[in-house]
Amino acid sequence: MSPPIAAALATVDEDYYTRRPDGSVLAQTTSARTIARMLDALDVRPGHRVLEIGTGSGFSGALLRELVGETGQVVSVDVVADLVDRARDLHTKRGREDIDVLLGDGLLGAPTRGPFDRIVAWASAERIFRAWVEQSVAGAVLVVPVELTARVRTTAIVRLHTTPGGDPVADKVFAGGYVEMHSEELTQWLVPPRGVDALVHDTQGQPWWLSADWAGRDRAAAEHLLALLGTGAEARPLLAEDESGQDFVAFLYATRPEEFGVVGLGQTGWRLGVTSPSGAALVTRRQASDAVCAGEQTAFDRLCSWVEEWRTAGRPGYADLRPVLYRQADGWTVRAELV
Repeated sequence: MSPPIAAALATVDEDYYTRRPDGSVLAQTTSARTIARMLDALDVRPGHRVLEIGTGSGFSGALLRELVGETGQVVSVDVVADLVDRARDLHTKRGREDIDVLLGDGLLGAPTRGPFDRIVAWASAERIFRAWVEQSVAGAVLVVPVELTARVRTTAIVRLHTTPGGDPVADKVFAGGYVEMHSEELTQWLVPPRGVDALVHDTQGQPWWLSADWAGRDRAAAEHLLALLGTGAEARPLLAEDESGQDFVAFLYATRPEEFGVVGLGQTGWRLGVTSPSGAALVTRRQASDAVCAGEQTAFDRLCSWVEEWRTAGRPGYADLRPVLYRQADGWTVRAELV
């Protein structure tokens, strides 16, 4: 952690921003450690103009205000009116009324407030949107959670720089992600607002969902697979204790982006791995050694073959990924390659 960020964390009262009057933590809250890691990558300097996409509790905006100093400017945009009003009020009470908190769609940036030296997002985007780049000065830095494959919830944090010609260049990718960026307020977080090919609910009403290339073509089979996972899943040993599920998943992002599927498992989060109409074998992104399996053995066998490929390659992880940008009409998709 850089000294300026450590000083900002020592100055800004985290509980003041992240806790409600009854002491409970606001749902739209990111840990100080995670914020610090992203701000380190953002490299904010005194005098910078910074666009924050996702106001949340207001805590990150207050930290940014400390980093830019009296000569800088922080503009924060959120689609949730209550969060905008709350953060604006909290900032004012602490003498930070110069933080410009706006109600709006973060996908569009803040066109009347730029250009910006730095842009940071606290929600996961499908791609790097052209509006952000157009509202950046040459040499600006952007740190954005973005999907690395066509599958939902395959998110990492990407750092980009803008060139004098107005194009972005990505130079770093590391683990992390947030709720999906959306033009409207989300009222639940278990089911992604986009990219879900099949959805069922278990007997407790919890949602189980699937995002996979084949599932979009055979919804009935996808729903059957989800029912299998919900009623007959078993855990099987997959990774050794010294192996990282996070590194293995990063490897899959780079080498199997079109082949794996992502499954939401009710309240327990989501996993990715092999999915087919006849079975599934899923691994978590966290440090865990077991795979969740259901259906035919072939799914688990295939996942094991991917693990062996990863081991043969030296068990690469995020440190071994290189982000690559592909131009689209409204921006740039981000994919990962092994270096």
